[in-house]
Amino acid sequence: MSCPEASGVAPASAEVLKRIEAENIRNVRLVLTDLYGVPRGKVVAARRMERALAEGHPFAIPLFASNLWQRHAPGEHRYSTDIGYRNGVLHLDPLTFTPLPWTPATAHMLTDLYDEAGQIVATPRAVLRRVLDDARSLGLEPVLGSELEFYVYRPDPAEAGFAPAFGPQSWFSVHAVGMAQQFVDELDRAADQMGLQLYEVFSEHGAGQFEVNLEPGTGLYAIDRMVALKIAIKEVARSLGLRATFMARPTSRDTTPPSGYHLHQSLLNAAGENLLADEAGAHGLSGTARHYVAGLLAHAPGMTAITSPTITAYKRYQPGTWAPLRIAWGVQNRTALVRALPAGQGTRIENRQGSSDANPYLLAAVMIAAGVDGIRRRLDPGDPADGNLFEDARFPRLPSSPAESVDALVADEELARALGPEFTETFADVLRFDWQRFLSHVTDWEINEYREML
Repeated sequence: MSCPEASGVAPASAEVLKRIEAENIRNVRLVLTDLYGVPRGKVVAARRMERALAEGHPFAIPLFASNLWQRHAPGEHRYSTDIGYRNGVLHLDPLTFTPLPWTPATAHMLTDLYDEAGQIVATPRAVLRRVLDDARSLGLEPVLGSELEFYVYRPDPAEAGFAPAFGPQSWFSVHAVGMAQQFVDELDRAADQMGLQLYEVFSEHGAGQFEVNLEPGTGLYAIDRMVALKIAIKEVARSLGLRATFMARPTSRDTTPPSGYHLHQSLLNAAGENLLADEAGAHGLSGTARHYVAGLLAHAPGMTAITSPTITAYKRYQPGTWAPLRIAWGVQNRTALVRALPAGQGTRIENRQGSSDANPYLLAAVMIAAGVDGIRRRLDPGDPADGNLFEDARFPRLPSSPAESVDALVADEELARALGPEFTETFADVLRFDWQRFLSHVTDWEINEYREML
């Protein structure tokens, strides 16, 4: 490996090369998330990293725009036939370089994808970057705090291969953590070594269900940390013979309630002051906070396709799941879709709409875009609601199917503009394709329900 200074590599990239040599890294994973948030990429030998940092590394553009089975939606051509399924170039972000604690001599880096003309491709990370730039043009710096639920399973031949890591009676208990202590310890160690700022892990109310919380952070890197943590969760579990899944509801049993992804949000000005806080305002909230909440409510139908990108995600929008059903807001009210949490300079807005299988970049992008639009247009959310809002008929329900939510996203001109028309069209086409595939599939429930008697 030649001298970084002599090769003209930028200082941050030069530091990566020094770390690769000092820490005996042999391979580096270059990571790009697809539309669903699944990490895709390549493993590159360390000896090639100087060139990759300086020039980028080839990656097929069509891969990010397909569904989970590498199939493009009918009629999709922008990222496939129109470009001859050609390669783009991964541009490596040296600030995301980190060794992976669960595997020796291997690190990873997050990337952005560019076409041959040097234009950034509208991947999910690029979409969030676009939305953040728009917010910053108004003097707003978003702060994001992630709360994510997931399930962990252990081998058990009697349970079709896997059983939950702990039972449903163990919800929020030390006993549950103890039953999966090695997983918790190894995840904590990995997150600490990767600098992910994980501050809380606990068992949730489902059998084998956990929640992890990250320290809030600004902008793109707050979500980069969540993407890296999701990778760590699955790989640490697998290294211990366990399996972790972010599927919104991995079984039909009543002991397996759906998992969500709640995103806490606040806004700073150039002086680092929280723009959502106002001691003199009603409930300690500023006018900016109210406008932001109103934007989240106004765009909630259009956001649903992003917050709930799979068929299974809509299993959350049922009574008794603790997921929001209606488009309402409240102060300190967990039954609301949007929950305001006044706390002085710690004031924040929690949006509870996200499913655990949502792409973290897109979840943040669509919520920031919605809130900022509320500020731009000075929207009014009305008074916060009290009581049980899950089934309060005063408020409209969220879309209940992918078909309904995709139509709402496409019809939401402001969200489409904020996310980018090309991205919005591609994302909508893929989700519609998956929905049509599902409608043509005969489920086990249908067979058990009808075949014998009809």
